[in-house]
Amino acid sequence: MLRSVACCLTAALLAAGLAACGEAPMGASEGASTAPADAPASAPPGPDFSGDFNLVGTEPFWGGKIRADGLSLSRPDQPEVSAANTGVHVEGDVGVWGSGHLVIRLTPEACSDGMSDRQYSHQAEVTFNGEVLKGCAATPAELAAQPKP
Repeated sequence: MLRSVACCLTAALLAAGLAACGEAPMGASEGASTAPADAPASAPPGPDFSGDFNLVGTEPFWGGKIRADGLSLSRPDQPEVSAANTGVHVEGDVGVWGSGHLVIRLTPEACSDGMSDRQYSHQAEVTFNGEVLKGCAATPAELAAQPKP
């Protein structure tokens, strides 16, 4: 009987000691909370800049492409300009490709070329040797689903 009381007293002292040290009882997780099922998920993912894009601009006329193997800019009466595609760098909602003499920036915002009924999913800005060209961009699949200009 004395042994049983001693065991209970020891257990009680251990529990009191743990509580005094701020230890949570076994099975409880301090600071743990479960989010309700209807709680919003973490921040939504940023814009999707994966894959190919075709670019077009007017006044002056120009075109461009973003492909896995390179970037290009074409303009009437000018030699085509190309550069390596080292990948996209995301700045907020803007995707940026290239550096140095050729930089392409795409912003996911509806755009119209002003000359056709085509709609583009991105606004485009191309900087080549300090000259800034503004226009529109979309994936080849988006453009194929629309009437030809």
